[in-house]
Amino acid sequence: MTQMIGLIGEAERRERIAKSFGKALLECLLEAVELIPFACVALRCLGLCLFVCLAGVAVYHLVFDPNAVEVASRLDLLSIDPDKWFPRS
Repeated sequence: MTQMIGLIGEAERRERIAKSFGKALLECLLEAVELIPFACVALRCLGLCLFVCLAGVAVYHLVFDPNAVEVASRLDLLSIDPDKWFPRS
């Protein structure tokens, strides 16, 4: 009989723990909703920084790269010019 009481008490304790955890999780989510605008600003700044870095790399390769002429000639060979692909006679 005492084992049965212990099992019932354990189930109630687990239920209380689950309810407490659920309430804490809900409070955290409600606080996180308030932080969404700040997260959006942070993501925009990160995207802007990434864009500036990639643009900087492109400018470097176009302006300061000593092999730019070589790269440009290779790209010119790959260009989609119908006369290069299908010579007209």
